[in-house]
Amino acid sequence: MHRLLFAAASLFSASSIFCGAVEADEKALFSCINKYKSLGISPDAALNECKEKSLANCIKSLMGKEKVESSAGKVREGYLIDLGDDNSVWMDGPEWRDRGCKPVTKGQSRTTRIGDPWNGFLKLEWFRQGTCSKSELKLGGTYSLGEAKNACELKAIEED
Repeated sequence: MHRLLFAAASLFSASSIFCGAVEADEKALFSCINKYKSLGISPDAALNECKEKSLANCIKSLMGKEKVESSAGKVREGYLIDLGDDNSVWMDGPEWRDRGCKPVTKGQSRTTRIGDPWNGFLKLEWFRQGTCSKSELKLGGTYSLGEAKNACELKAIEED
């Protein structure tokens, strides 16, 4: 049951990331389409041009900004934060706790063991999701071009 809840929350996460800017983006998109239509360009061609411009503006707006992950939704333990499919950005237990959160140990994780049979093994585990007291989690670092592009493409897909 928990895994189903977390899977559903993960899907919801992406839609909640950019919800505040959707209305403003729609107004800008309609304004752009009308501008191209007034120049005699077909509505379909205008829409394609405006979507490309919108994507470029989105990428520019995120470049260099601090990475922040928004909550996928409220759960009993707090706000569910999902770091996505890229397991290279998942955090280990101490990282989650340093940020005032608790890792979701029953969800997706990546485990590595280091060491040898003579000196013992150390188990390292990184978790995809955590629950936090706040609805946003500052991840540290800034958006790279690739990360900004991915975030904006995700936003564009969700708006369709």
